[in-house]
Amino acid sequence: MVRLFRLHSKIVFGRLAPVGVTQGQPRILHYLTEHDGCIQKDISCQNDLEPATVTNSLAVMERAGFIRRKDSADDRRILHVFITDKGREAYAASNRTFAEVEAVAFRGFSAKEREQALTYLGRLYDNLRS
Repeated sequence: MVRLFRLHSKIVFGRLAPVGVTQGQPRILHYLTEHDGCIQKDISCQNDLEPATVTNSLAVMERAGFIRRKDSADDRRILHVFITDKGREAYAASNRTFAEVEAVAFRGFSAKEREQALTYLGRLYDNLRS
């Protein structure tokens, strides 16, 4: 599993390097496409990420122009996070790349085998998460 994960990451993020997307960012970009304007704490809680990790990732993403943060009108300790057009483009590039790599990874698998493999991976994830 470790070898598979490392190879997958190497391929995916090698392809995303020209776009400027790094590990951890696609998950945050995905969350923001569905929860634009959310607070950092929500990103952390909903994505199983440490708050410090989210803070660091968002700083990098803001410098890259993928997101913008804005102080809350009600509480200046809270920052709302918004995805930018550039962030949406990076998210789309990430989705295309993940789909391309997944197609290669499942080459030669029947539809049933692919479905079973994804089911097993989901179960492994659930087991480790609990």
